[in-house]
Amino acid sequence: MSSDSLNTYLKKGLNQSDKRTDHCISIGKDGEALFKEITGALKSELEDDKKHIDFYWEDRLVDVKGLKPMHKKGFILLEFLNVWGYNGWCAKDSKAEFIAFQFPEAFYVMEKDALRSRAIELCEDYAPESVTRKNRVKPHEGLYKWIGRDGKQDVFTYLRIEDVQDLIINTLPYAITES
Repeated sequence: MSSDSLNTYLKKGLNQSDKRTDHCISIGKDGEALFKEITGALKSELEDDKKHIDFYWEDRLVDVKGLKPMHKKGFILLEFLNVWGYNGWCAKDSKAEFIAFQFPEAFYVMEKDALRSRAIELCEDYAPESVTRKNRVKPHEGLYKWIGRDGKQDVFTYLRIEDVQDLIINTLPYAITES
């Protein structure tokens, strides 16, 4: 996604401050740069980026999720609908085929459809009227629940990395040296 599109999404879609927007963009861009360095994958074009494809890696269409604080605590977030109610990156109709989550020691690559199925299996039955609408839900509070931000149309859930350990098809370890 272009910086302008991402800024619009974060600022207008999520009503984030400039500082928070810059922080979120940095997490994503840093994760993407490291993924590209490790794999040699090609960055997607803007049109594919809008369909949740960040990279073309070998024969795979990959969406990369940068290192978030929740990852450091062993959680992942799976987005089914975005803030405007359109396909999230884990939606059935998202064009990403694989998701690469950055954790402190490695990227874990999984098939999107397998992740989606696991979430549906572990979470309570989905009904739009039963989505909990609340801002800043901590991962342990939203575990296996359908969550959305107040005043938005998004739907997501949290899982533990242990819940999807068997779905990991590639582990891409890395080491970051601090200067």
